[in-house]
Amino acid sequence: MNNSVEIARQRAWSTYWSAGALHSCADSFERNYSGVIGEFWRSRFQSLPRECRVLDLATGNGALPLLLWELTHGQNDVRIDAVDFAQVAPSWYQPTLHPAIAFHPGVAMEQLPFADSTFDFVVSQFGLEYARWPQALHEISRVSKPGAGAAFVMHHPDSVIVRVGREELRHLALLLSTEGLLDSARLVMPWIAHARAGRIDLAQGDEAARSKQAYNRAAGHISGLIDASPAPDLLIEMRASVHSLLAGIGAGGAGPQLAQLEELRQGLCAAELRAAELVEHAVDSQRLKELMEVFQVARPDHSIACEPIAQAEGTLGWAVSLQPLNP
Repeated sequence: MNNSVEIARQRAWSTYWSAGALHSCADSFERNYSGVIGEFWRSRFQSLPRECRVLDLATGNGALPLLLWELTHGQNDVRIDAVDFAQVAPSWYQPTLHPAIAFHPGVAMEQLPFADSTFDFVVSQFGLEYARWPQALHEISRVSKPGAGAAFVMHHPDSVIVRVGREELRHLALLLSTEGLLDSARLVMPWIAHARAGRIDLAQGDEAARSKQAYNRAAGHISGLIDASPAPDLLIEMRASVHSLLAGIGAGGAGPQLAQLEELRQGLCAAELRAAELVEHAVDSQRLKELMEVFQVARPDHSIACEPIAQAEGTLGWAVSLQPLNP
């Protein structure tokens, strides 16, 4: 992966975390930590000794450190180091209230800034799959103590989350396309300003009328997709946002709305990168086999369990546990 791609990834995720989301699937799966995924983590965290050091990889805004802190009420001597390649912004985090939690932004999983045999337990929630393997897997083994355990939840190619990601990629491509909703809105905005200043009639001027018709076609297409899509949230949000911008244009011009529309476009480009990464890095059976082989070689005295994790909506991901055979 070249440096420009890495910078784009880091910027896209930093922007996402700066908006305050707690985890990477916030839009569609707010219950990630109250359903079966939450149960999976609670069962692992409850077996931790009172004194231990935990590493959370690709932490985002620290959903797992927060969950672990809540489970222990901050009373156990559990230290948590949470790393992420992006700049993170956990709104819940207060150093004085959470002194045992340390965030390390700008850290790649392939180059962890910790000494050998540092951690008693390593975790990752929808994060490890984004790293380069086997480098990151070897790093996990290096920084883990000989008897350390690990647990990961990773994207499954047939999961509900990845299916939503594929659907949203199609929607993003449409929204960002030439003559899509954003492009047609950009072209019609100045004409709306002229019309509200009384300088033109949108229904009569050739170019103005064509711009209005193009926008109406794009908006109509979006409405049809909303009715047909199993995951229309993004389309609904963008339709409402663009409509609000058009409604806010006054006689003085469309400059502010055009600037906000460009911000929307940039946000969608970042969302497209994140969705594409989600779909691309979902762990298929061959990649899961690679993970198991690396850990079986590095940790022959550990057992490895890998199974899909699911609830009413369907499969949510892979659940992976690495435990010492003789703890």
